Amino acid sequence: MTVGMDRLEAVADRLEIAELMYRYAWAVDKWDWALLDQVFADDAVADFSSVAEHTATDGKARGRATVVSWLRSALEKFPDVLHFMSNPLVTFHGRDEAQVTTYMHVLHLPMGGIYHCGVRRTAQGWRIAHLRLEERRFEEAAERLEQHMKAAAGR
Repeated sequence: MTVGMDRLEAVADRLEIAELMYRYAWAVDKWDWALLDQVFADDAVADFSSVAEHTATDGKARGRATVVSWLRSALEKFPDVLHFMSNPLVTFHGRDEAQVTTYMHVLHLPMGGIYHCGVRRTAQGWRIAHLRLEERRFEEAAERLEQHMKAAAGR
């Protein structure tokens, strides 16, 4: 395979991986639990412990069916949520595995976070093997910024 073809394949893989993250957000927002079959690997592991205080669980799930069940239960009280995913950074580990880190913002809430995912190529396409959400609360960041701006203005 030529170098040009390797680059073309890498570009296609990056697009597919970004779309994988968008598909995840779409499925969660629309409660399209069947669509998550196209997102998670059979043996997927998810860590939502950063938002576990909002769910009555430890936020951890192993296996696609358990991950989907956890999401379904956790989101039951949050209909019509909209997630925005952006800035996906993809680092390949060989041809069939990659790490993807992407921002996430929940439109209706002053929260978002960073998804850290291990993805792998399967016969059906790229799938999430490991997912960890690092929640970020915007009130805290906004307060720090406000304090900094007030201090800077008082110089």
